[in-house]
Amino acid sequence: MATSVTYDFTGAVILVSGGASGIGAATARACAERGAKVVVADVADAAVPGIDAQRVDVADPAAVKQLVEHIERVYGRLDAAVLGAAIQLRMPTEAISDAEWRRHLAINLDGVFHCLREIIPIMKRQRSGAIVTFTSGLVNTGWPGASAYAASKGAIIGLTRCVAQELRPFGVRANALVPGVTATPIFLAASTAAERAMYEGSIGISTPEDAAATVLYLISDASANLTGAVIERRLVPPRG
Repeated sequence: MATSVTYDFTGAVILVSGGASGIGAATARACAERGAKVVVADVADAAVPGIDAQRVDVADPAAVKQLVEHIERVYGRLDAAVLGAAIQLRMPTEAISDAEWRRHLAINLDGVFHCLREIIPIMKRQRSGAIVTFTSGLVNTGWPGASAYAASKGAIIGLTRCVAQELRPFGVRANALVPGVTATPIFLAASTAAERAMYEGSIGISTPEDAAATVLYLISDASANLTGAVIERRLVPPRG
């Protein structure tokens, strides 16, 4: 039996880091279409209509602090934060330079921490809010050349679960999402044609809009009893 799910974010203030493309952009569009005031933070220009686009490098703690100060000054609150800024450059582990290793951790892990450190006090004062971070199935399966990416995403799980425990008494939730294989610019640039063909012939490759639907659930009241969880999207194999 077919079902229909709708969300109303009228008046909610939602931050989306990494919101210029991929799942972040799809989430920003979906939230704006449902009435939210959306702030997108990205190093790239965010071509999402109806949003407050801020050029921010989440690896820079001072820039993140200024971003959150802007949100407080302009909107006075923050109802949800979707922390998706990330990079993935694949290379054999022995070929990773110190600079590339640090770059993965600085954006994928430190960037999430910088955002959390600044937004947590706001949500504590409100005694409400929802946070979504992103981890990866590669943490458990591994993949050739993805050690820096997988290491940074593995750490996200522990960080998110600790934050969830800290914020539980304040009515603030934090969950991590494994979006599954999704046709984002990051995945398309990092993967090979053979890898993509393998996924297409097995579990399939979802769209950013598909993954954004799960994000909407995690920041909505529909998941009000869920915190400290790692949610893994299981893709449905294509028919035929």
